[in-house]
Amino acid sequence: MRADAVDHEVTRIEASIARLEGRRDATKARVEELRREIELAKGRLAVKDEVEAFIEAVHGSANRRNLAAFETLLTALVQEVLPGEKPVALDLSTERGLASLDICVARPDGTLEDVLEDNGGALTNVVGMALRLIAVVKADVARFLALDEADCWIAPDRVSSFYRVLEDGAARLGVQCLAVSHHDLSQFSGQFHIARITGEPLNGVGVQSADCSAAWDDVRPGLRFIRLVNVQAYEDATLHLSPGVNALIGPNNRGKSTFIRALRAVFYGEARDSLVRAGAKSALVEIGVAGRRILRFTRQPRRTPVNVWSLHEADGSVVEEQGMRYETGGRAVPDWVADLFQIRKVEELDVHIAHQKFPVFLLGETASRRSAVLSIGQEASYIRDMLVIHRERCTRDNTFVRTGERELIGLIEALEGFEELDLLKERLAAARDQATEIKAADARLQQMRDCAISLAQLREKLARVQARAQATAHLPEPERLARLASNLERSRERERIGRQVIQVAEALARSRVRLDALRAMPEAAPPLEKTAPAQNILSRLVETRSAAALARERLAQIGLGLESIQAEMARLVEETGGLCPTCGSPVNAESLLNHHAHSTVERLTA
Repeated sequence: MRADAVDHEVTRIEASIARLEGRRDATKARVEELRREIELAKGRLAVKDEVEAFIEAVHGSANRRNLAAFETLLTALVQEVLPGEKPVALDLSTERGLASLDICVARPDGTLEDVLEDNGGALTNVVGMALRLIAVVKADVARFLALDEADCWIAPDRVSSFYRVLEDGAARLGVQCLAVSHHDLSQFSGQFHIARITGEPLNGVGVQSADCSAAWDDVRPGLRFIRLVNVQAYEDATLHLSPGVNALIGPNNRGKSTFIRALRAVFYGEARDSLVRAGAKSALVEIGVAGRRILRFTRQPRRTPVNVWSLHEADGSVVEEQGMRYETGGRAVPDWVADLFQIRKVEELDVHIAHQKFPVFLLGETASRRSAVLSIGQEASYIRDMLVIHRERCTRDNTFVRTGERELIGLIEALEGFEELDLLKERLAAARDQATEIKAADARLQQMRDCAISLAQLREKLARVQARAQATAHLPEPERLARLASNLERSRERERIGRQVIQVAEALARSRVRLDALRAMPEAAPPLEKTAPAQNILSRLVETRSAAALARERLAQIGLGLESIQAEMARLVEETGGLCPTCGSPVNAESLLNHHAHSTVERLTA
């Protein structure tokens, strides 16, 4: 097996052992976790009865405490407005697993009377107003309350007490109130912010309202003003609101409730085309809110969308935050309106904005709905849920202890199978060392193979060098080689001169032909007007004859030199055994100095 294959196999086994170690460690962690959870489950089961007894005791205490607190509050409010009235009693029970609340008054003999069915309207007014205050605080919504003629069943001499209770409760609970009434409330309290209706419905009505902006800061929640434009009898009227209790007063049938209808249109979506002033194309409601922003509602009959809600900055631009543009059309109130201002119905009941035609609040609802809206009995319900959760957990603990112990036994048995894992790791470490040694030996062997190949190549080169050295040893002395080279150069010069002689001879022959042609011409040639060209030709012929004679002499000398050189080269070839003294290839006298010729011969021979 090659060293790479051995190393790969060892690496694969190491990865398998690492995975087994991970499984072993996970099994150990699961064993520890399971033991801890089983111990906790057994501990909870050991105190099961004590915990149930404690939760039931807390449940009873919470019921009594909540009922007592609300009974005391409602009784105090009722007796403040209606002295001598019977105390309020709350009866909390359970219907189909839900907390149910009955609101009654207690007779002297201890029996109970229903507030709505068995008592007069004055008591109903007071209790309804108190229930609205409680619901606004307990239902986790905006602390704003609008009451429309909530004093309609209160005797005139007790109206001042009614609003004194409202003022005190709103101040204690931090609730902003708007009370609409036909009574002149300015004589009852100097703490109210009073606004008055002016004018007549036929000619248009307005609102006389003092500016309350100095009482607000930019971040405090609440409504700063309500502006109506072309809303029923109002062409353009603004009702300023303070953070506390506000009262809008005026005679009956003057449009006081229009502000309540406007609020219900904005926050409950209860808008009709009759909201639009006669002759106008649309109705506009603007509400000042925190941050100097304005919540705007528009009703536009026979157009789509018929209702438009939008939130504007102080400069009039539509608010855009986190990629959302706060402008929505349709019939349903947008979610962002309820999310931002928290004025919405609770359990489908109009907690914040009372309807003039339905002054009774919550008393006519089911007992379970009363409990849900007021959150009375909610703490007790939580405690009952705790008891149910505790019992369910104990059931799960019993099941878990049984299944967990079986799982624990299986895990412990599985851990026993991992006991030889450390021994395998030691053996694998030894195998890894052996694999490293094999890899190193394989590397050394490969180096030796490379060295052997290099030595063989060197031997071949050495043999060629030795052959050249042997051939070179028989070379003549440098002076002799220099003479041979000089003689060769002279022979090349002779060859060049010979070619020139041949060319001159050819030119001489052509000249002779021309001369013969000239001799054949008649003696009496017409005189030439210009004899210079002929004289030049004659001079060139004389010079050519002289050059030809000289060339013949030089050719004869070159021929004698060539014969001597060829004899010398033949003798040199004979001395070297017919081999080239430089490359060792076969040569003759003619190819000795032509290296290209005998290199070709060498390649063909090879």
